[in-house]
Amino acid sequence: MNFNLFLKLNIFRNKRIFNNNFFKINYLILILLVSVNELSFINIFRSQTLAQSDRDFLWQKVQQCVANQQGQPPKPDPCLYVDLNKRYVVANGSNPVEYLLLPTDKIEGIEDPNISRSNSIPYWQYAWEEARKYVPTKKPQVQYRNQYGLAINSQQARNQDQLHIHMSCIKQSVSMQLETDDNQIPNGNFNNFILTLENNQYNIMKLDNDSLTNNNNPFYLVNRSLASSQKMADQSIAVVGRRRGGYYILNTESDATKGYKAAAEKLLDEDCSTQ
Repeated sequence: MNFNLFLKLNIFRNKRIFNNNFFKINYLILILLVSVNELSFINIFRSQTLAQSDRDFLWQKVQQCVANQQGQPPKPDPCLYVDLNKRYVVANGSNPVEYLLLPTDKIEGIEDPNISRSNSIPYWQYAWEEARKYVPTKKPQVQYRNQYGLAINSQQARNQDQLHIHMSCIKQSVSMQLETDDNQIPNGNFNNFILTLENNQYNIMKLDNDSLTNNNNPFYLVNRSLASSQKMADQSIAVVGRRRGGYYILNTESDATKGYKAAAEKLLDEDCSTQ
């Protein structure tokens, strides 16, 4: 029997106790405390359940978009675009000028080993192409490659368990710093060139060609650079367009001892206000 109900029944069964003001007050207080505790437990349980289901929100959205694209007539809703052959969708993000690229396959995040191979699906290449297409529809002044940025957060910093690359503008201060240090930034490999950007340290390399596929896949490049003790789950990556062609690849790592959850998304200007 529910303990709350048990107490209420016993109050009315025992008239002597109930008629005694002292016992009446104490019983009522006890009932109130039990009720509050029950509600607190229920709310905690509900919050935990909702939090878990919310982490699959993007994956559920992807599935809905794919199903609608496969229907007749095909339509990408609620996404903006679905490419069944290349296995990705494009959706609006939560910020004014933010878009997301998501795989149509179930991939939880940056830690998935299948995305870090040189021959993996080139999600970063697709994200770059889609960013160049969608961002100017809201911000026509964003035309130059060094105005664009892509990012993926670490496992610790994300709140969704479906891989998603953020696509938007890059903060102008970040782009300017990279261009200023371009001659010092190693080409083709990470070589411990560290810059502090937005109060966090990034290991930076550049690519002097316009491909983010195969050996230029940022997932592959970062994974290849890690020591055996490091994990992809702790990594966060940003890709920034290079004014003279190519890209900058930026990598930052979570540090539990400092409470740092790596989120390269912080380098993005997701309303393009600095452009």
